Amino acid sequence: MKLRTLVPLVLTFGWLTGCQTPPDRQQLENQNAQLEADLARARAQIATLETQEQQLRAQVDELSRVMAVLDTEKTVRVQESSQLRGQVRRYVQNEIDELKDFMMQSNLLDYVGGELVERSGIDNDPKLLIDLANPMPGTGTLTGVSAYFLKPGTFTVQVLRPVQDELLVIWKSAVLSAEQAGEQRINFPVSVGVEQGDVIGYIFHQPGTLSFDQGTGNTLYTESAPNLGQSVKIRALDGDDEKRAYPVGVYGLLN
Repeated sequence: MKLRTLVPLVLTFGWLTGCQTPPDRQQLENQNAQLEADLARARAQIATLETQEQQLRAQVDELSRVMAVLDTEKTVRVQESSQLRGQVRRYVQNEIDELKDFMMQSNLLDYVGGELVERSGIDNDPKLLIDLANPMPGTGTLTGVSAYFLKPGTFTVQVLRPVQDELLVIWKSAVLSAEQAGEQRINFPVSVGVEQGDVIGYIFHQPGTLSFDQGTGNTLYTESAPNLGQSVKIRALDGDDEKRAYPVGVYGLLN
């Protein structure tokens, strides 16, 4: 009974084994060929990219060379331009200085201020003197100051602009120096623009540098001088009832 059962099983196993076929060789060859083609295309792309990289590197090197040349040329042009501008500025400044000297010597500049004569009164301490009697009659440029000095001394000049009931300091000169007594004209290191209605303030650092008269002017004063950008109230100034006049003023070109 067992033998009869075993024989059919052996026959069935043999039949199944005989029915199995080996893998499709043609399919494997096709897949291998496809992979080789893909690999060849990848290698070709890599070669193309390497060629492009070399070309780009060459372009970068060329651009770097051109930029270096341009930087050198720009530096040379800037140096030449700076030298030329410096020469032109010096020439123009010399011409301006000569023109200012000519106009000053010929009394062709506009003068705004008090008469340049010796007066009777003398200040005993330094003050900011604000000449309200001689506001600027028009817009223009101030180039210097004139005064009748009793003795040598130093001073500064301010331009003040009326703003409602205050005077705002919009410009302040460097320290100027009068080297001797008498009528002197002193140029500002830098000219200053003014507008109609601006008034001029003077601070003489040594007592007795200028003289003054009373009753003929309208110069107010204060011992607390405002700095550049600060303002002073007109009603806070002293000397309203004295009507002082000082021998000092400014000159320039006014419209």
